[in-house]
Amino acid sequence: MMRTLATVVAVDSGHITVSCQQQTSCGHCASRDSCGTGIVSKAMPGRSHLITIDTNEKITLGQVVEIGLSERSMLSSALLVYMLPLLFLVGGSLLGQYLFVDLASSNQLGVIVSAAVATTVGLLIARHYAKRLDGDAAYKPSLIRVLGLPISADKLINAASKDSE
Repeated sequence: MMRTLATVVAVDSGHITVSCQQQTSCGHCASRDSCGTGIVSKAMPGRSHLITIDTNEKITLGQVVEIGLSERSMLSSALLVYMLPLLFLVGGSLLGQYLFVDLASSNQLGVIVSAAVATTVGLLIARHYAKRLDGDAAYKPSLIRVLGLPISADKLINAASKDSE
């Protein structure tokens, strides 16, 4: 199960709305200062996402919770969104190559158009199936545990200055 921490921003009967930061692995390696992607990830902070989760637990605003999503649903969603249009792109290119270049002895414009049309069809099919999966409980994040209120800045103690002497 993939897990992340989120902050409760709204509480309604039967469900809560949480806010969590999008996390990237970029910017954590040794070459982050010289890598273009690492520099961009520093300049542009991660996006915040609002997610509604069904729960019957007593939760208050501002609490930190741990939410999770199964790897199976994440992988099948990624395959649907990324691989299906890519397969249609390759198939449309091969079909266009066969029809327009091999049979008709035409130029590459037909190949480009057939690849674009096939990719659009693949995207529409992926969108259709993604809408069908939207209501499936296996594809929704779940509440794992409630961690409590975050530590406020005025309650933090910096012990580093005492320990380093």
